[in-house]
Amino acid sequence: MSSRRVRTTSRPSAQAQQAARLAAEQAARRRHDRRVLLGVLTALVVLVVGGGVGLQAWRTHRLPTAGPEVAVTDAPQPLRDGQPIRLGASDAPLTVQLYADFHCPHCVDFEEELGPTLRAAEAAGRVRTDLYPMAFVDAGSAPAANAMACATEAGFGVRYHAGLFANPTLQWSDAQLLDLAGKVGADADAGFTRCVTSDAKAGWVDSINAAADRAGVTQTPTMVLDGAPVDIAGLTPESLQSMIDAKR
Repeated sequence: MSSRRVRTTSRPSAQAQQAARLAAEQAARRRHDRRVLLGVLTALVVLVVGGGVGLQAWRTHRLPTAGPEVAVTDAPQPLRDGQPIRLGASDAPLTVQLYADFHCPHCVDFEEELGPTLRAAEAAGRVRTDLYPMAFVDAGSAPAANAMACATEAGFGVRYHAGLFANPTLQWSDAQLLDLAGKVGADADAGFTRCVTSDAKAGWVDSINAAADRAGVTQTPTMVLDGAPVDIAGLTPESLQSMIDAKR
């Protein structure tokens, strides 16, 4: 008759039981800490995503404000592919070529600091600015450039230019672009509305980017005065005015 070995489980010692309790308590604390950390991370994700969605909604739906008043007279200006927008009189003795993106932070700084000097020179008939509105910074750049072309052909490009740069944080939905026309005092007709909502000047915007590429423009803002590149770093309203005066 074969004997079967009976297996038994030994009862742990008191020391072993204490160690087991400590290990269980530590494991429980770790599980608790992980749950707390997971909850905090989840809340942070919700806040970040919610904040991003809120910011995007604000950029897309907040109505623009009016830009500064400008003294340059507006007039309808038909645009051909690759042709820049003219600010100022066509027969002005000096020509500035300006490459800018309406969502370029440095372009916004340029307009705030040096724009008034250029607008004054344009109003005085001293300078004609050939504006190349490029579109490469973000998703709001192209709609802004398209609407700028629409406003130029409708006869209020100068005022609209000031309004676009006065609202650089907006994503530029159709509603915002149409509202801006009224904010800058323009009588926007159905033609302007169709031009904006259908991206009618998208091909022209592409042609401006291509023209900038051909000119070797690699950054915005880029400024050329009577064919000579201008070092914008350190340029002040006074030094810009001196450069204009020196060309008399």
